Amino acid sequence: MVVNCLVTHCVPVNASVYRILLQPGDGDNRRFSFKAGQYLNIQQPNGQSNPFSIASSPDQADQLELHIDHHDSTAPIIQLLQNEGAVTVELPLGDCCLPAPLSFKTGAPIILVAASTGYAQMQSILLNLLNRGLSNPIHLYWGAKQASGFYLMDQLESLQQQHDNFHFTPVVSDVTEHCQWQGREGLLHQVIIDDFDNLSDAEVYISGSPLMVYATLDVLTDHGLPEKQAYSDVFHYAPREKVSK
Repeated sequence: MVVNCLVTHCVPVNASVYRILLQPGDGDNRRFSFKAGQYLNIQQPNGQSNPFSIASSPDQADQLELHIDHHDSTAPIIQLLQNEGAVTVELPLGDCCLPAPLSFKTGAPIILVAASTGYAQMQSILLNLLNRGLSNPIHLYWGAKQASGFYLMDQLESLQQQHDNFHFTPVVSDVTEHCQWQGREGLLHQVIIDDFDNLSDAEVYISGSPLMVYATLDVLTDHGLPEKQAYSDVFHYAPREKVSK
């Protein structure tokens, strides 16, 4: 589905990440249709298209939320969003999404793992799980190089207070004496295996670079996670070669 959208919000939430809000702009009260965890393509005037995870939950079908990190390749897109006030998107895309209906084993932990703006995809999944009343324990592990890389932390702290089954763990990988970070440190996969004796019942969603995703997968499968219970867009757009035994 291709939709012309109005840009209603394009504001930085930290030193480099912009939070974008889009609404249908066709004047026909069209509502967005997608699953939690899917992404969209933003179409540029030059014919190029760029994928971004949808950060909003499908429950809020009249609005799309994106988190875009400002760097050389995304600068033209952010400029387009700021200056034009409208953009064309294609959605829904991607197979790393929540099933309908939910079919998780009772009591099995749902672990969401995000690096940097990979949090956008995990936010959509998290909000949809909570809105659908899932009683399983939900754990979000969000990693950033430095604490300044996190954003929208007040929202996550509020969700923890509202939902007893939701647990949020921010992790900083590059701690310096100047950042005064008081939370967990190190690599995401190490923090996760420190928290779980065994992952055989867990369902794990991972969002990040291919290197990060596969490193996380390898450590977690060594810790008991069945590979079929791990989900990531990386498995589809950057599959690694299977080694014959």
